Amino acid sequence: MSPENIIHCIQDVHVKEFVKLINWSVKIRWYYIIVSSLLILLVYLNVESHGINLHYQYFIAANTFLFFCNSFYQYQLRINAEKCLGTSELRYYLILQIMTDYLALMLFVYALGSIETPILLMIIPNMILATLFFTPRQSLLITLSGMTILIMPLLFEYFHLIPVISIFESSIQTSFKSIVLSNPQIILGYIFIIFSCALFCWFLLCRITTRLIQNELELERSYQDMIKLDKEKTHATLRSTHELKAPLAAIKSYIYTINAGYAGEANDKVLKIVNRIGKRCDYLLNNVTDIIKLGNLKSYVVSDNKFYAINLLTFINTFVAQNKDLALEKQITITTHNLLSTDDSMIMANTENLQLIFSNVFNNAINYSFANSSIDITLSEQDKMLCVSITDQGIGIEDKLINKLFEEHFRANNAVSFYEGGTGLGLSIVKVCCEILDAKIKIISKLNHGTTISVYFHAKNK
Repeated sequence: MSPENIIHCIQDVHVKEFVKLINWSVKIRWYYIIVSSLLILLVYLNVESHGINLHYQYFIAANTFLFFCNSFYQYQLRINAEKCLGTSELRYYLILQIMTDYLALMLFVYALGSIETPILLMIIPNMILATLFFTPRQSLLITLSGMTILIMPLLFEYFHLIPVISIFESSIQTSFKSIVLSNPQIILGYIFIIFSCALFCWFLLCRITTRLIQNELELERSYQDMIKLDKEKTHATLRSTHELKAPLAAIKSYIYTINAGYAGEANDKVLKIVNRIGKRCDYLLNNVTDIIKLGNLKSYVVSDNKFYAINLLTFINTFVAQNKDLALEKQITITTHNLLSTDDSMIMANTENLQLIFSNVFNNAINYSFANSSIDITLSEQDKMLCVSITDQGIGIEDKLINKLFEEHFRANNAVSFYEGGTGLGLSIVKVCCEILDAKIKIISKLNHGTTISVYFHAKNK
């Protein structure tokens, strides 16, 4: 693949980065205009001659030119903010900004005596942008165009088309520039050196950026391959689990038939074995159901699903009322602590994902709590986010294992021995649901003293 194709491909993949760069360049230009204007004002007010002759009118003209151009770019960006611009349009905006910078820099070069200051080095930032977001040929043309624009003041001075300007008032420096302008060989040598340095810098930048783009392309391909493999794995898992669900449900129905006595009388030993088989079927069915839920969530497309305003306080109160009976078997007390007002508890979400998050967290709190304990549900506002914390007084988990809780099928040893029915997928489902809703989840746990799981939601803008 040629470097030109590499750069073109990268821009198509990372158009958003291109847009951010253009916005960033506009912001940086505003900062430059403000800072340079303040410096010009300070120098004009506080610095006397000291052998330096500054032509403020050219600096003011350059800043005024940049101000109006940047205002136009800002206006265009605001108009095109919601448009899906292609690479060609974005390149047009960027090259327009680069050429604007060259013209303004030309005025600075002329005002600072052309060959008397290293102001020409200011071309390097735009060279970097050109090599990053244009093909090598295009970036070379932009670099050569910029250098041609920047040496125009010197050529115009040589042909007496514009007045000769020197920032130094001493006769030595003035005569130096006069000697240079009076000798065409020196001017040609100067131009040759400047262009040679610019081409060398362009070559180095082009090699570096091409290599960076190649590495980025390889990472992009690897990332896409990983996504493809993950989708294939998810689809294969879903197919397998769907195929398993039907026979498991059939086995479960036969077990109900035997327990109900429709298949004839069975002695206690047979019923004990059948009930054990039934529990294993329940575990497998729960596992299959969780795998299907997780697979469906991983295939979830946010843009195809509507989020709507939900009152988090009302949802939690309704959820607790509907699920309070689950705690009666272990005589667990459920207590709700509300620190939110009804008006300040609105979030953008959907009921399906909220139900999956809190049903899994709530069920874990019940399943891994000791009998005759309590579960506290607290609603509060933390760091400008709405927080729902569910705290149990259960078995807890070691600190070193907390990060593994979101891994699929992971269960700590104390959890396996305390409750056999877990699948190890509940918190994985919770994590994916939180990612879909742009929510955050935090777990604090202490072994044998309980666990607090907090879910943070962005409040709906009023």
